[in-house]
Amino acid sequence: MELYSQRENTSKNLRTAYRYDLSIEFRNQVIHIWKDAIGYSENRISGELLDTQFPERFNFINAQYARMNAVLCEELGYMWDELSPFMSLGSACGTLRAFFKTADTNNALDVVELTFAAMFQAQSDSQYMSYVQPKLKASDAVVKLNTRFRQNAIGYRLEHGRIIRIDSEFLHAEAVEPALQLMYSEGYAGSLDEFRLAHEHYRHGRYDDCLTNCLKALESTLQKIIELRGWEMPGEAKFDNLFAEVKKKGLFPPFLDSHLGELKKFLQAVAVIRNEEGAHGAGSVPNEVPDHLVAYQIHLTGSAIVFLIHCNEAFGKTKP
Repeated sequence: MELYSQRENTSKNLRTAYRYDLSIEFRNQVIHIWKDAIGYSENRISGELLDTQFPERFNFINAQYARMNAVLCEELGYMWDELSPFMSLGSACGTLRAFFKTADTNNALDVVELTFAAMFQAQSDSQYMSYVQPKLKASDAVVKLNTRFRQNAIGYRLEHGRIIRIDSEFLHAEAVEPALQLMYSEGYAGSLDEFRLAHEHYRHGRYDDCLTNCLKALESTLQKIIELRGWEMPGEAKFDNLFAEVKKKGLFPPFLDSHLGELKKFLQAVAVIRNEEGAHGAGSVPNEVPDHLVAYQIHLTGSAIVFLIHCNEAFGKTKP
């Protein structure tokens, strides 16, 4: 059920600039999703289990949260006792909940990634499903999470297991999301990993690394097309060489022949921006890559990858 106030907020938020911090209201909404999709085990008082009729259910849920806490400690470089200030009535679930509610934005987003990955893993276990019987399927939980992001005008989405930052709902829907879907469904695993890593660098403000991985994703897409076609791989798999090979083989529609120079400039913009802003040492005066340029780069890369994959699909239908 969606409250009237939520529907109102959604329509307003679509016209409002995104925020990139996580409100306590949003964090509480995420915890409610955990409860429905993973289960909730914070039901101990003075070390005694309240629900004595279903101890197996508690143990399954608590073990799941304990594993997530262990991963969190390792990834953040914590020792076990460093999560102890967040302990809540001896429950691993309460520990994670308390940490999530007070963590900085980047750590909190890491927790979101971790918990949603755990949902899919837990729900693939028949014993877990039998004892816990979660109310919400993991795939539906992702949909609900992304709805909460939109309702709160928070500029993040969970896509293929990774939190990515978005700056425009329209550009995300038209460029980034189709690129992710195509790379995932068509077997462009290398490109997908590099494009997702570019988003991760973007979220953490590592703009040089973001630009570098955008270029790698584009080059990997061209390499994959050459591999799928059985064409000769250039000695140096750089953009110019890769583009020249697919052009020579006729990847692009014939009516674009007179415009291939402009097409190359469009695709090459990913490489140019990276080489100008994100590559090599900057000497005594470091380059400060502006945020809006990096956002443009991500959307440009997504559009270029979608175009190239569709060109390959069309080529396969018309050429032997």
